[in-house]
Amino acid sequence: MHILKLSLLALAGLSNASSDSLVNCLKPALSSNTALEHPDQEGFIQDTGRYSTLFSPSFRVVAKVATEEDVAASIRCATDTNTTFFVTGPRHGFSQGLSQIKNGLEIYTGAFNHVVVDADTNTLTCGGATTFGDAIEAGYRAKKVFPTGSSSCVGMLGAGLGGGIGRLQGLYGLIIDNILSVRIMLPNTTVVTASEDTNPELFWGIRGAGFNFGFVLNATFRVYDQVNNGMHMNADFLYPANATQSFFEKLAKEAEDMPAAFSIDTGAAYNPDYNATMLIANAVYAGPEDEGRKLVQFLIDQKPLVQNITMVPWNKLIDAALFGGAGAAACEKGRYRKSLYSAGFKTIDPKAQVKMTQVLEQMNAKFPQTVGSGAAIYLPAIQAMKAVPKTATAYNRRDLLGHMNFDITYSDNTTTDETVDNLPAKMRDIIVETAGTNDLITYVGFSHGNEPLESIYSKENLPRLAALKKEIDPSGLFNAYHPLPTVYP
Repeated sequence: MHILKLSLLALAGLSNASSDSLVNCLKPALSSNTALEHPDQEGFIQDTGRYSTLFSPSFRVVAKVATEEDVAASIRCATDTNTTFFVTGPRHGFSQGLSQIKNGLEIYTGAFNHVVVDADTNTLTCGGATTFGDAIEAGYRAKKVFPTGSSSCVGMLGAGLGGGIGRLQGLYGLIIDNILSVRIMLPNTTVVTASEDTNPELFWGIRGAGFNFGFVLNATFRVYDQVNNGMHMNADFLYPANATQSFFEKLAKEAEDMPAAFSIDTGAAYNPDYNATMLIANAVYAGPEDEGRKLVQFLIDQKPLVQNITMVPWNKLIDAALFGGAGAAACEKGRYRKSLYSAGFKTIDPKAQVKMTQVLEQMNAKFPQTVGSGAAIYLPAIQAMKAVPKTATAYNRRDLLGHMNFDITYSDNTTTDETVDNLPAKMRDIIVETAGTNDLITYVGFSHGNEPLESIYSKENLPRLAALKKEIDPSGLFNAYHPLPTVYP
């Protein structure tokens, strides 16, 4: 990991080459529909803004590409002028490693947002910059359903290539379990297809670490007929923080035998309406309301201060969840300085949850600029995910029960994890101690960026992934986001 970081820093240093040489290369090579944007232009700010401004990369030029050949030309010009580049779309991903991209080229692929659903073959094909929101709307119109994440503005492939955790994984598996094929532009700008039958080793690696091997131009997914005519039960509950112990005692029991169509998200955060840390829970059931209400009875029995249970169409679920707090407000770019930590777990320890919540409250009290922070558990059912063999994809953490995230928000421009006594990492470590995983396991889409490689990609998969990286990207051109080594160990 240390060698990779030094390599990336050295490459970033080469970005000081004249901006004119890069632009002079790009102008004649790009199609007439491609725009070049510079820092003094309004479009530049709009097309480089990220969900978190902390650890953001910096660019001197944006190539707003329109065609596949534009992507290829941009990569070639960046390589020829020794300029680091980053291929982006929705720009929701987080990693502290992104800050090592300095004065580079952003290849913005927002035009690759097409979605086509074939209801007869039960497939969906989408471009590399398609968001969950775009895909869900297209699927819903065709009366189809498939696994997605829980934020409409996140990229279907940006999040999906790391595994793709979501509410419907108990029924249909992870997002990667439903990829049938991809067309990917490799670092040398060659375009190839990868599937179980064509380039199977690359297809294996793409499903768990795909951002290391190039830009996925489009992918075809398996989709399914809507359940319950597309209606899902959404149930939200709010509790005081002193209910944490009893809440997680009951949740731990329920988690042992959750139906495949059931999912629970829960977390702790400061609530200004109560001037206190509160516990919030969201339960979703892909089925009839009477069945769903039975499943959430244990949440009702804990006497929430507020509750809301409604039936909503699948394409409105993200906006409805968490009392409506998971929709557009979670998609603003350029507003937040966020730091993210995460830990996968196999067991839920109520005492650890109490201890972690106390640390969160202490952090908010001592450092008021952190009061927008929260800790959240993702606990979807796991039946279909777990049924896929561990060796089938590069993502192999199929024995995890769920994931706990620490979404740390700093309201000023100077606070860092270090200036708040590294409490975010300490909260994560409290959970790891009783997670039943022996060591830290971090889902790549939730990781901070400084975890050991083994925590993200697994020790057993790293030799195979490193060999694939060496074959496909020996120069490390696609090393911006959670890079793999070319040799392991």
